Amino acid sequence: MIKQWSMCTTEEIGAMDKEHSLVIIPIGATEQHGAHLPVGTDSIILESLLDVFMREVDFPDHQVLITPLLPIGKSMEHMDFPGTLSFSTHTFYSMLDDLCKSVRSHGFTKVLFMNSHGGNTDLLNVLSRDMRIAHEIELFVFDWWFTSFWNDILEQVQQSGDYGVFHACELETSLMLVFCPERVDMSKAVDEFPDPQFTANPHVTLKGPVTPGWKTKDVSIHGVIGAPTLATVEKGRIFVDYAVEKLHEMLTQVIQTNYKTNS
Repeated sequence: MIKQWSMCTTEEIGAMDKEHSLVIIPIGATEQHGAHLPVGTDSIILESLLDVFMREVDFPDHQVLITPLLPIGKSMEHMDFPGTLSFSTHTFYSMLDDLCKSVRSHGFTKVLFMNSHGGNTDLLNVLSRDMRIAHEIELFVFDWWFTSFWNDILEQVQQSGDYGVFHACELETSLMLVFCPERVDMSKAVDEFPDPQFTANPHVTLKGPVTPGWKTKDVSIHGVIGAPTLATVEKGRIFVDYAVEKLHEMLTQVIQTNYKTNS
């Protein structure tokens, strides 16, 4: 069963079987996405995808609770562009720590951070280990930007090259054409790629193995990293269908994983 935390009563949450429950904390961002997408793009995509997921998928033997989405994350790299909102590292860390303390205090022992903004990733990984130790909680981090989550479907439909899918790109724009088409202005979409010194070197690149501590203005004039002009609603629908199936497989494995037994 999948439910939204905010739509449950206190009695319903209190009565849940905590040993067979997973709490998902969706984490988005509010930050510039070029001239063609709204600043809420990361949060809109994640929340919309979870809405579709809840309608199409179920977990009959487990309770999956989805907390309210956090619409602001750590987006300091985008602050040169108007509209970006960001927490500092300390604030973001403390807020998520407090939130998980609350979840743990109600008896839940398994939590998944579901993240849709790459700037949150490193801190979430650090936090997950700290909280595992501090709160005796099984904490998982799912990030769809710096993992292989989209790889299989991108191999089939992506038309842009390496760095064509990064920020305000072919992937994000296609998803927004499905979820929020009224706020996508394709007439303002521009393709933009980082300088070759950040992409073509054997060692120092945005993807590593040696990564520079960059901000968006270092690698982009318009706030875009990728090829949004190649986005289509047809691709967006393919991405959504793929993501729902992939998420079902992924969350099933999270539910089945109990690493506390090895402690």
